[in-house]
Amino acid sequence: MEKFIKLTLPAVDVGHILDGLEQRRIIWQARAEYLAYDYTELSDIVEECSGPCEAQAVADYYQYIIDTVKNQRNMQLIQ
Repeated sequence: MEKFIKLTLPAVDVGHILDGLEQRRIIWQARAEYLAYDYTELSDIVEECSGPCEAQAVADYYQYIIDTVKNQRNMQLIQ
């Protein structure tokens, strides 16, 4: 069974976490583009991986985390 952790943070800290996650997502998206097209304008930094599918999967997972945090943040801010 998956364990969940509830964090209580100031909104500004959540914003910083989201910024950091977005930068990691961009780096992995850049790697996927570079492997697929041998070129990317997204980032000068790329991560090592086995191929474009793996890089895209990591980028997509970062996007999932970002979306989840944003949704939870937004639900709490409108209450």
